[in-house]
Amino acid sequence: MVQTTETESARGEATSFTTDVDLTSLVVIAGLTAVLFAGALAIGEGLGEIPPDIDWKAFFVVYTVIVFVPWGTPTIAAAVGATLAEGILDFFEGMEPDEPFGWAGYVVGFTVAGYFMKDPSKTVKLAIGAVLGAFIQFAIEGLSLVLISGDAWSVYATALAGNTITHGIILGAIPLIPTVAALRGRMERVLAPSAQTSN
Repeated sequence: MVQTTETESARGEATSFTTDVDLTSLVVIAGLTAVLFAGALAIGEGLGEIPPDIDWKAFFVVYTVIVFVPWGTPTIAAAVGATLAEGILDFFEGMEPDEPFGWAGYVVGFTVAGYFMKDPSKTVKLAIGAVLGAFIQFAIEGLSLVLISGDAWSVYATALAGNTITHGIILGAIPLIPTVAALRGRMERVLAPSAQTSN
């Protein structure tokens, strides 16, 4: 456990963007994230939607993967996996013109969140990353409400606040912290070993 703690501390102090992870490991990370998040999204769909456009997406599932890989290309791989999961569900539900806004939001939001999640032992930063990632994700996705649907900015603000709460807090930070605590020392054996190295 001491070795794990030292590794986490080193990752938490690292500021560089990790790029030295092989393609196979990135594909594994993206694939694992896509499968897990697709299942979570399917469950969330059953909870329905709150007007104007507030839903229930278990971001903590993606965050959990992000926590255990270095910030950098592995983080982007997880974000791409989440985007792929969303894209598949969008395809089956019927593609709409606003979908690219959401996909872009996933990549940017989860990548930024990963910067705060480099050290699993720092719960405050995990919470900040979870909330900020959700905020950024819908800040981008929600622009479609104004630019495509023609809704007022007040509708955008309401949806942004609501989704930040549902994705970033209720299904973000709150379940993320105990999940990470339970998986520390175990998740590393699931993910590709080469993705555990950091600069």
